Amino acid sequence: MSEEMNTDTLETMESKNEEFTNGENLNGEGSAKGFSPENNSEVSANSEASNTEITREMELEEELKKARQEAESFKDSWQRERAEFTNYKRRTAGELMNSRKEAVKNFIHELLNPIDNLDRVTAVKTESQEFKAFIDGIAMVKKEFIGILDKEGVKKMEPVGEAFDPMLMEAIASEESDDYSEETVIEVFQPGYYSMDGDNKQSIRPARVKVGKPKA
Repeated sequence: MSEEMNTDTLETMESKNEEFTNGENLNGEGSAKGFSPENNSEVSANSEASNTEITREMELEEELKKARQEAESFKDSWQRERAEFTNYKRRTAGELMNSRKEAVKNFIHELLNPIDNLDRVTAVKTESQEFKAFIDGIAMVKKEFIGILDKEGVKKMEPVGEAFDPMLMEAIASEESDDYSEETVIEVFQPGYYSMDGDNKQSIRPARVKVGKPKA
């Protein structure tokens, strides 16, 4: 009887011990579900992912900021270059215009001596009909030359009776008289030529004149 009781007692203790052990295991499993290293790793991974996402967003914002700054820099550079190119075009156009004017002026200046010779021929007086016809032909040629000059805005100047203008005339002789109240052209030895630049007269060749001056 005593052995049976001891055996039952021992079995009961072993059973309780097993239950207790199983309970620890169950508690251990519960603990693992709530605070196991695996769950810790998952939380840590989520935190790292969140930090990585925030860092990436900050990097993207910084890259966007730099891109905007570069865009502004390119825009400023483009605007400066555009302004410089516009100024260059304007300056080049002005230089081309001045070059053209200078070329025309030089070309016309080369024509003036032949035109002077035509003037001398047409100024000849003759009774010969044959020679007069020849002079009339020369006069027509001279008229064509003058027409070409006129199309280029070049005007002939024979300023007899006009006030002396040192910008357009060259005085090679003078005389004083009470008849003059100011310096006045009284004779033209060689006609002058000028072109119009807006409202201003630009001398191509000054008229060579004799000037009458009031007595001092």
